Amino acid sequence: LDNMLGLKFAEHVNDWLAAKGESPHKIGVIARNPDQSKHLETATVKLMGVSVDFVNLRTETYTEDSRIPKIDIGTPKEDAERRDF
Repeated sequence: LDNMLGLKFAEHVNDWLAAKGESPHKIGVIARNPDQSKHLETATVKLMGVSVDFVNLRTETYTEDSRIPKIDIGTPKEDAERRDF
């Protein structure tokens, strides 16, 4: 799961639901678009009436000449450290 994009993870959730006898859900995908600073694919699924977004863990690094980060797949710790809480 550490290097899996959103759609693949959402598909695994649907497989798990099916294994539990539940109906799979429609998956919506917001594609990557690095030109618009959207570096990661996001999948959205409505589970029990709540929209849930699936996106992989990531790390961000910035250069001195840009406010747009370079995105790489990260660890849970790196993902948590990049967030503004």
